[in-house]
Amino acid sequence: MPIGLAIASILALFISFWTLNIARDPSVWRLWWMDLLGVLDVDSNREQRRSQERQMSFICYLLFMLLLATSLSGAFWTVDRVREAKRDKTRFERAVDSSNREFEKMKNKPQSIKR
Repeated sequence: MPIGLAIASILALFISFWTLNIARDPSVWRLWWMDLLGVLDVDSNREQRRSQERQMSFICYLLFMLLLATSLSGAFWTVDRVREAKRDKTRFERAVDSSNREFEKMKNKPQSIKR
């Protein structure tokens, strides 16, 4: 089962909505980011701060769309893999699987040395 893909899709969805939250109020998150980096922002004027907030908002909206598309794609492929695993196999696919199992048995069988 594609559990890893499902978990990655859920995480991408969570992060995408978190970036949407950042994009809606970039002034608070800009201050948080500056505090995280340990930068004291006393020299920038109001126009520079507004410019930084607009850039942060634009990038976060872009990340939101990218992560949302990634999450939806992962969800689609998860459902597709689950559906593929549950469907009945054709006669040819069963024969191929049977042959592969026989080859694996032969490969894993201990070799006897006869002289």
